[in-house]
Amino acid sequence: MKREFYLKEIIEEFGILRNKIEMLSQSNLQDINIISEYHIQEILNILFDLQLSNSNEYKQNFKAIDLQDSINAIAIQVTANSRKSKVQETLDKFFEDGLDLDFETLIIFILGKKQLSYKNLKVKEGFLFIPDEHILDFSKIISKLSFAPTGKLEKIRNILKEDRFAPKKKISDVAIFKKKQIIRKKIVKSLIHTSNDVSEAIFNYYDPSYKFKYEKIIIRSITDQAYPFFDDPITKQRADWYKVFSFDLNENFLEVQIQYYDKIVVNKMGEWNYLRDREEGSISNDLKIIRTDVIERIPLENIIEIDLSEEDPMIFVDFQNRKAYREQIPFIRGYYKNDSDYRKTYYFELCKQDINL
Repeated sequence: MKREFYLKEIIEEFGILRNKIEMLSQSNLQDINIISEYHIQEILNILFDLQLSNSNEYKQNFKAIDLQDSINAIAIQVTANSRKSKVQETLDKFFEDGLDLDFETLIIFILGKKQLSYKNLKVKEGFLFIPDEHILDFSKIISKLSFAPTGKLEKIRNILKEDRFAPKKKISDVAIFKKKQIIRKKIVKSLIHTSNDVSEAIFNYYDPSYKFKYEKIIIRSITDQAYPFFDDPITKQRADWYKVFSFDLNENFLEVQIQYYDKIVVNKMGEWNYLRDREEGSISNDLKIIRTDVIERIPLENIIEIDLSEEDPMIFVDFQNRKAYREQIPFIRGYYKNDSDYRKTYYFELCKQDINL
């Protein structure tokens, strides 16, 4: 039973990783840090009884390889690019740097799904490189795990679980900026009306949701496997997807309105706090009780993909601590009926929240 349990969990973790990598690749975001070279190193060390270490640990660094085992004369490159041209480029660089003199075997590990075939690769005479054996991906590893001892399965399962919940490496400000720009352009293209009509600009100014093509969208975690069910059939926990109303898009966030309201208390200076479970009659006369809607601000850099194949668009998000959003903000929705009947959207920002109210 333990063997089946470990193998099932490994397959699920590989599926999550492959799904995440493929989405990033489709968005031209080759973020290989999703699963680090260190963890690939440890998985292969356990499975094949190797002694791989990271090539960066050595003074002489080679672009063609990421991991190396000098004792067993094995070199490995880890890449999300499965194209034949990438494999050939790696081989060319491997031979150009003379690495075939130090390593008898070159393995290319694809972080995703490799191609069905890699015909007519140019390999230096005398060096053995068989694509079916020396190009690995998650599926190939799973097939080999089927024959691995239970102890090895347990170790690999633990590594994958630790990797998933470990603190993530900090991404540079430049990388975050570029990702925001890519995702923002994709949202504009997929979800927002483009118009130069002045009257529409006025409506958008007072109620930003007016510019969206779709009233409702689905927010879904990239690790969610329960959709369209509300509860995960395996864990029995609430599924990591939910439906929201489109609201606004700015330089940093996609804003969505969730499907419930809240009540807050506000003083004359605009400071506020949630009413929560307090009785309205117990609130000081100096405070005003306001019923508000609530928006969630989803960081653009956490959005991975937009799927328009469903009736409502589905936005895949890299949840942080099981949350798609960075902030939940009470707000009053604006509107524009005519020049004498209008109201601008008003946000009760977190910087004005006073928990003592």
